[in-house]
Amino acid sequence: MSRPGVLLDRDGTIIADTGYIGTVDRVEFLDGAIDAIAALNRASLPVAVVSNQAGVARGYFGIEDVHQVHKHMIEEMARHGAHVDLWLFCPYHPEGTVESFARASADRKPGPGMALAAADALGLDLTSSWVVGDSAGDMGLARAVGARSLHVGPLAYPAADVLSFPDLAAAVRHIVDDHNRSRPKVRPSFPARQYPDGSSFGSAYAGELARAFGRVDMVAVARAAELLNDAYDRDASVFACGNGGSASIANHLQCDHVKGVGNGTDLTTRVFSLSTNIELFSAIANDHGYDMVFEHQLQSLARPGDVLIAVSSSGRSANIVRALEWASRNGMHTIALTGFSGGGARDLASVSVHIDSDNYGIIEDAHQACMHLLAQYVRQSRMTPDDVTANIF
Repeated sequence: MSRPGVLLDRDGTIIADTGYIGTVDRVEFLDGAIDAIAALNRASLPVAVVSNQAGVARGYFGIEDVHQVHKHMIEEMARHGAHVDLWLFCPYHPEGTVESFARASADRKPGPGMALAAADALGLDLTSSWVVGDSAGDMGLARAVGARSLHVGPLAYPAADVLSFPDLAAAVRHIVDDHNRSRPKVRPSFPARQYPDGSSFGSAYAGELARAFGRVDMVAVARAAELLNDAYDRDASVFACGNGGSASIANHLQCDHVKGVGNGTDLTTRVFSLSTNIELFSAIANDHGYDMVFEHQLQSLARPGDVLIAVSSSGRSANIVRALEWASRNGMHTIALTGFSGGGARDLASVSVHIDSDNYGIIEDAHQACMHLLAQYVRQSRMTPDDVTANIF
């Protein structure tokens, strides 16, 4: 996924531009520059340095000298808690005296080459990124790739579409403020305050549950329903697993997807909860570790083409993640019901039905509803329209 980032010129922006800097002893950091880069790091904004180094083409110093300067800068910044994610420079110049570097290059600013390389390496959306520098070449680079251009230096840049700042520190304050304004507001956890009585809490809880369930991706629900119907058509086995409250959902799933789907239909299914056999469950946990309680059962019971439904609010439980990994390696289809950030389960599953909440009760209530709606969808899909209206669900 692309993200915004910051492309920084080097000489005149981070260090003083005293002309063709090819040795470490000539590196002089500008006031506030290192702290400014550290501020970008804290804001989780990727930073790339993009610098024209025509001194290589003109024979003033070599490629290795540029690397040594950058190594020194890296070490000095690290001592102050700052880092640059990517260092790029262009050694070419059409008027160079070193034959191998005496040519034009799209990498030389204002050409777009270095910005495009940074975008590829760091996953940047250049149109939402910033270019900061002290020269017309830097501003031209920003225009070439559609980035926002910020000029630094004692004099304002003579163009209406360029913002000017006295130094990198001031430019970075603007960038961080702009970035923070554009980021989506973090929704407070529920409950975000204390409620005076059960009525007001109940109303708020119902509203939060409706909000969270209203954000469920129904395309994912449709895919999960298709996987289950297909498994039942093929007489494949369906396994469910979960811990704690999620274990009760896995157990309830077995009831509704065996007995429930058969009410008024001729459907017979093979659905099993891996959370219900306490003797087997505790034996595996005791002998092999709790992380193995679901995976070990799948090794004995599951076959390619079967389906695993993993229920986990956090999506991070080790036994859930291991079960999904084993299932994927062994040709099973997988469905995850998750909440919070979704954890590894959300990424591993063939289909993820995610609940956008960080409240366990809300997530588990929504998971229970998903379990019910999948069972009821399967049941009604096996009926005639008249039977659907005539039966109680």
